[in-house]
Amino acid sequence: MQLMKNKKILFSVTMCFFAVTIVALMFAADNAVAETKFTVKPYFSAVGRLDSNFYKEEDNEREVYTYLLAPGIQLGAETPKSNVNLYYTLEAYFYEDKDDLLPGERKADDEDYVGHLALFKAQWSPVERFTLGLKDDFYLTRHPIDADRFSESVEREKYWVNRFTPLIFYEFKYRFSVGLRYRRTDIEFEDSDEADFLEHRGIINLLYNPSRTLTLDLDYQRWTNEEDSKALESREYTSDQIQLVAEKRYKYFAFEGGVGYQNRDFEDIGDPDVEDADVINWKFAVTGQNPPPQEQRRLLGRQFLRAKSHVYAAVERNFNNLGYFFDTFKAYRYTASVGHVFLEKIRAGVRGFYQTSDYIASDREDDIFDLSGTIGYLITKKMEISFTAGRQERDSNLDGQSYENDYLFLKFDFNYDIGSRGDFSEEGSYYR
Repeated sequence: MQLMKNKKILFSVTMCFFAVTIVALMFAADNAVAETKFTVKPYFSAVGRLDSNFYKEEDNEREVYTYLLAPGIQLGAETPKSNVNLYYTLEAYFYEDKDDLLPGERKADDEDYVGHLALFKAQWSPVERFTLGLKDDFYLTRHPIDADRFSESVEREKYWVNRFTPLIFYEFKYRFSVGLRYRRTDIEFEDSDEADFLEHRGIINLLYNPSRTLTLDLDYQRWTNEEDSKALESREYTSDQIQLVAEKRYKYFAFEGGVGYQNRDFEDIGDPDVEDADVINWKFAVTGQNPPPQEQRRLLGRQFLRAKSHVYAAVERNFNNLGYFFDTFKAYRYTASVGHVFLEKIRAGVRGFYQTSDYIASDREDDIFDLSGTIGYLITKKMEISFTAGRQERDSNLDGQSYENDYLFLKFDFNYDIGSRGDFSEEGSYYR
């Protein structure tokens, strides 16, 4: 166990050194320091929140206040052939019980912690039509969704996750291009009996653009996910997934549809109940924006800007990612979001999702939904105060796994940008 942790630390340090070296070589090769555009942008958020059932328990509901202070900074540099961006946010969480506790109950403020969020992205095009890229995401958090977007866990253990992704992208001609990626994901829990995870994933994308508004993407992924349990022997699975995705863009609307197949091969641990699993996975989505985005071809990893007014709806099915055979389920997820800015100052929006989790190893089935509404006032273009009210529910046929939670929170944002890039905005994070 300690040897694996040491290897992970060594790997993280090596990758940080590798990233700095690559960036230095990019700018040295460009030899265009005079043409470099630098970005230094601080930002800050403060949140006060109240949950009616903070620990999401079926019977013993507890009201808890959450206070969050989140200063951060964006550092960036761009030349004609390269760009690099680093986003760092410190997240200081403080908790307070609203009511007196019963004897033996743990105080909420025992979970106070300082989290970290660091996002690094770099791209370099040494010659025309050829791009090298590097991306690294690091989180120290208590939120399960940061590890698995379909997660329905209510555990509040502190853990860190790091995703390291080098990229090669080549455009053969105007219409054809190919992308190769490798992604290593490390997930490690601190002071907990929860299992750690290590994933190696290879991704190949073949893209075809018949026109500037139509993109076809043949996506193949193969990955191995190893679960390093403190109580059990290590277990792993290997998945192969292939899917064809089409996206059609009009002036105000974009439509996306994809269908694929995934096979998951679980390591043999001598249990006759453990067998391979497969799923026909799919996703269909529609996005409406006004003002419309700039018309351009979609390249690998490119994100369009989110407009001030938008509507989004999606339905998808796939396996969750973390866990061995007995923790695996098919997730059917429906997502929607709508928002508008009135009078250039008042932002209003509603968003939510509904998910059915059908476990493959048992009769367990959970229905989860989270629906919230937000109204915000733009003090300036870089400053906003907003209020959100929402409700979360899980209805499970397994005793003790259902819960209801109502929440309210007041939020202050500095450097809020309605046209921020989708991959770093709150909306982009919510639907990733």
